[in-house]
Amino acid sequence: MKDVELRHLRCLVAVAEERSFSRAAMRLGTTQPSVSQLLKRLEDVLGHRLVERDRTSVALSPFGEAVLPMMRQALAAVDLAMEETRRCLRGEVGRLRIGVATLALYGKAPSLIRRFRAMYPEVEVTMTVIRGNDRIRLLLEGEIDIAFIAAAPSYPTLTQIPLSEEVLCAVLPDSHRLAGAETIGLADLADNDWIMPPAGMPLHNDIVRECHRAGFEPRITAESDDFSTAFGLVLAGTGIALAGESFRDFTGPHLVLRPIRDLPLRLRHVLLHRQSQMSPTTLAFIATLGFTPLGNRV
Repeated sequence: MKDVELRHLRCLVAVAEERSFSRAAMRLGTTQPSVSQLLKRLEDVLGHRLVERDRTSVALSPFGEAVLPMMRQALAAVDLAMEETRRCLRGEVGRLRIGVATLALYGKAPSLIRRFRAMYPEVEVTMTVIRGNDRIRLLLEGEIDIAFIAAAPSYPTLTQIPLSEEVLCAVLPDSHRLAGAETIGLADLADNDWIMPPAGMPLHNDIVRECHRAGFEPRITAESDDFSTAFGLVLAGTGIALAGESFRDFTGPHLVLRPIRDLPLRLRHVLLHRQSQMSPTTLAFIATLGFTPLGNRV
């Protein structure tokens, strides 16, 4: 109906329930003349009298009684829609799309996701196992909302929230000459083939730099942006790799992890999210970590 607003409907309901223009005005936080004007406008649009009044009482007309239930239903529907909208803006409903690595399912990610689900049970959480840098690509393209990743490269439009960090260990086949050593030096690995993170990633550059400090150029025979793939390559005899000590339980029976006593590098596990166009559910998830929405810019 043209020029009819919610305030006109609320006015009719208030007058009907209060049976008084003055009490309806108090309830609506306005003046009695304003109530009269609103009601008159609604009557003009509908073409029927809604209220019968005399000096002592106010009552709905037969037409007013007929339309009152519909007015209440309309207001209830609007109130429900507004409440659902507010819940959506608070991140209480909606969808959260998470990208994880296979090995991330054995780290901090599951407990963080479990806590979010408990706090926001009506949010649909979808988890997709995605290899390596595909997580970053999908995040940049808006196909996922957040990503759990280790050794993440820096992007100007992404924010990293640190979750944990750990020392790097050498991943060796159990037949390797150093497999039985308690710890090893980085120079002890100089004559090995290496499986490295892809060139250009910060971790790749950091490892090469530390190898140079130890006096050798690493002989790189393969690159992988996925730790589980790197483990398979080590098992196949392609070379050795480096991984965080937390991966010790997931390398299988024929691989060993050995600490490198003179390697100062740490593997950082982070949560990545876009700096802009964040969904309310993304903001809610970040809040459960105790961070502000902007997190730590990188």
